[in-house]
Amino acid sequence: MKQQLADTKGLFKVKERKALEVKIKETEAEIADRLDKIPDTLKEDGYPDVQIFMRTFREMESVVEQYNRDLAEWGRQVSRKPTATAKEQLRPPEKQSVLKHLREIQERNKQNPPQRKRKKSIDRDSR
Repeated sequence: MKQQLADTKGLFKVKERKALEVKIKETEAEIADRLDKIPDTLKEDGYPDVQIFMRTFREMESVVEQYNRDLAEWGRQVSRKPTATAKEQLRPPEKQSVLKHLREIQERNKQNPPQRKRKKSIDRDSR
């Protein structure tokens, strides 16, 4: 929208510029409001803070990416038209185990957040 506002030039486009400015301000206010609500939403879901949620999300994302890679590899193997006995050996990756693994990661991080190591403060005036 900001780019569109920058491109809106000319004497006869004053109303259009004003409307875009209002729309930009409303959108920025909505974004700020949603960002303020994120920690509360995560706490309602059982996460102590945003960092723990993001670590959980990244772990879960890596599990899903690995499953997608395994599924793509299985698709390539199946597309080669193997014999009937080899076809029985080639099975798609287990979807249920991936879902179970994702739930385990989520529950583990909700229940046991890692303890942070605190840095010792140094009193510089005591020397």
